[in-house]
Amino acid sequence: MNSENPDAHEPHYTPNSESRPPRAQQSNPLELLKPRGGYLITPILIWLNVGVFLLMVISGVNALEPSGEDLVKWGANYSPLTTGGQPWRLLTCCFLHIGIIHLVFNMYALMQIGPILEPLLGSRQFTIAYLTAGLMGSVVSVWWHDVVNGAGASGAIFGMYGVFLALLTTNWLEATVRKALLQSILIFVGFNLFVGMQAHIDNAAHIGGLLAGLFTGYAYYLFVLRSNQPANRALLPMIVPPVLAIVLAVLVYTYKSNPLADFDRLMGRFNKLNGQAMSVFQLPKTTPAAGVAKAINDQGVVAWEEAINLLDEADKLDLPDGYHQHTKLLRQYTMLRLKSFNLLQRSLADTTHIYDKQIGLYDQQIAAVLEQLSAKKK
Repeated sequence: MNSENPDAHEPHYTPNSESRPPRAQQSNPLELLKPRGGYLITPILIWLNVGVFLLMVISGVNALEPSGEDLVKWGANYSPLTTGGQPWRLLTCCFLHIGIIHLVFNMYALMQIGPILEPLLGSRQFTIAYLTAGLMGSVVSVWWHDVVNGAGASGAIFGMYGVFLALLTTNWLEATVRKALLQSILIFVGFNLFVGMQAHIDNAAHIGGLLAGLFTGYAYYLFVLRSNQPANRALLPMIVPPVLAIVLAVLVYTYKSNPLADFDRLMGRFNKLNGQAMSVFQLPKTTPAAGVAKAINDQGVVAWEEAINLLDEADKLDLPDGYHQHTKLLRQYTMLRLKSFNLLQRSLADTTHIYDKQIGLYDQQIAAVLEQLSAKKK
């Protein structure tokens, strides 16, 4: 009985002088920055990332250590905003970088993998794979961290290495070539994941992008390379990974708890109630005492009581201690205002001054609390 090699009918790719990617054909690295037929998206992505970084620096952003606030202004993946109505940050963050060193490392990594992968996948499929990996990296980052302010193309680039890693675990390349490349790719991925375990590095985005790339790579192999379909017919199977990434993004966006966004919402409502209550002091001077007393009760006291309920909700949120300290001061302020308003209402209703001294003490305490709140803002 003759035994048949199960891989005998599998397609193999053998590099040759005509099929080598631009990286292998060019001795001048600057040539990798020039778009041309079959190699269009990689240099565009590089120039786009560099261009965005230059615009940031020109606008005044620190080139070495951009502040978190600046990154948020430019579209970083700041989870309270991302899940609070700005989902576009999941992609815009992929074109920002946290300093020039971050940019250089990422663009170097892209220059290594892009010239190999883009000619193989085709520019359209390469673009889909890149954006899918970037999106998935951002989604996993938001899902994994309580609060994150992420930026960088690392997730997308890890995805490109994931695509290539997936292809290297198939029979696409001859065994001898596959073994050497697989070893170098595994070392690259493993080293970067290890480095990513350090502080201030978002490994969740790396892993999310890598997984998206692996999935995309296997999809491309199964539906295009293995079935001997031309690359220009690979668009349909390449749509599956981004669709799944978008579905996951919607799920995370819908169900991911966002205590900071909830806190901001409550504080916004608190400020409105504070304005509503304090507006009683803007009544015309000709308003009768009884009318002022009624306004203090109907507008002021009611508003302060509702504000206390809002602060109760804020206390239940899973937030850092600083937020709870802020809520504690607001509670002191609100309770003092409520006591002061109650005495003011009585004083006007009864046309008496017996509460003036106590109201004055409340005003002093309120001023002290406001000073503490102002100091915390600084």
